[in-house]
Amino acid sequence: MTVTETPRGGRLPLSFNQELLCMFDSGDSGGPFGPRYQIIAGRRVRGPLDPATLDAALADLVRRHEPLRTNVVRGIEPHQEVFPPSRPRLDVRDCPGLCAEDRDLRAESFLLELEAELMPAEELPHLRAALLRFDEQDAVLALVTHHIATDGFSMGVLVRDLAMFYAARRAGVAAALPPMEPYREFVAWERERATYGATARARAYWQRTLQGARFTALPADYPRSLGLPQVTSMHRFELGVEMLDRTRRVTRLAHCSPFMMLLAAYCRIVQQITGLTDLVVSTHTLGRPVGRFDNTVGSFFNFLPLRVDVGGSPDGPELLRRVRRACFGAFEHEIPAVQIFEVAPDLMAPAMEDGLTAVTFQAFPEGMTPATTAMGELTYTVVPRREVSQAVTSDIPDGAVWSIRMDPAQGMSGNLTYCTNRFDQQTILRLAGDYHSALRSLLCEVEAPSGAA
Repeated sequence: MTVTETPRGGRLPLSFNQELLCMFDSGDSGGPFGPRYQIIAGRRVRGPLDPATLDAALADLVRRHEPLRTNVVRGIEPHQEVFPPSRPRLDVRDCPGLCAEDRDLRAESFLLELEAELMPAEELPHLRAALLRFDEQDAVLALVTHHIATDGFSMGVLVRDLAMFYAARRAGVAAALPPMEPYREFVAWERERATYGATARARAYWQRTLQGARFTALPADYPRSLGLPQVTSMHRFELGVEMLDRTRRVTRLAHCSPFMMLLAAYCRIVQQITGLTDLVVSTHTLGRPVGRFDNTVGSFFNFLPLRVDVGGSPDGPELLRRVRRACFGAFEHEIPAVQIFEVAPDLMAPAMEDGLTAVTFQAFPEGMTPATTAMGELTYTVVPRREVSQAVTSDIPDGAVWSIRMDPAQGMSGNLTYCTNRFDQQTILRLAGDYHSALRSLLCEVEAPSGAA
């Protein structure tokens, strides 16, 4: 059976990640199966880019990666169904006559416009592309996929494979792409893994660690019962190069990762807001526990709860030790979130309360995606970080997602993606400012024992 075929009956089991998405399915136009639940990758492309060859390379991409042509069928017996390849849409727009600075601004607004467009989950393939041409040697290429088919890591794989397909077609040779196992093989592997003794030990860890625990939901400005229309917005804020350099320096001295420091500052904010001392906060991980699937496109990301005791008003060094201990235990025993929920079925109950909502914290390390890649005649460069807040962006199921990005050239930045039917904009602005203050204060406290300024 080739990777473009579906087994008899046309059904494949869901991955655990797809099961998690189904748990958040509201059955309407919102949530993970709504038309705004999408993810985008933008690249500045320099060189003689030929749209016809690009169009053919995009079709190659859909043939190679099954999730781009797979529908998740919900209902009584949820499953996924793989369809034959079809050609993705490529929109080409010309934008001549702009100077270099105006081109940079137009590249940013171009990506923002695409993020606000609709992409129904039922339409195949789950990929479209748009090309903004400034001249024959300078353009912006954007790949947009539905989030049920891909994740952030997958977008880097798609850009790399597209560049290789394009270069091969221009050279008239077969593309020498790295070996790739289809997503269905990952699904089979993780279900087999669920029977391993290591998984049983991990489940026991989570049952023990989360005994009596409840997710720390934050108070919402607007209760669900108001029935307000859901729109997802994004507030972007800067933390700066100095803050990134300082965070990296202090975490080296404290023998922890930058993520742990950033998470500790977030825990401070959550404790101040809720008054609770037994915190269960959440983060997203790559969900790729083995390198075997690093060239596979799909929805892999995992939701991981972290239980942190902040009782006794710990100072910076002590809070960081507690966060580090919680992270080591959680990451060492990571299993799919649906398996964690099986041993802690009441964990997320607070997030379902009318006046409360879930907020997830995540941080993206520097160097996750190469800034510039040369392939054949073309050079692909990641479009610089967007700094403009958005009134409408890709959907999240509910509440807010708190993201911190680290870039060695541009420093550290953050964004708060939030549902406007749960949070007021002023609350989000205050949270961003409070986080900046909490991180700065925490860094000072951790530095103090070593005598640093």
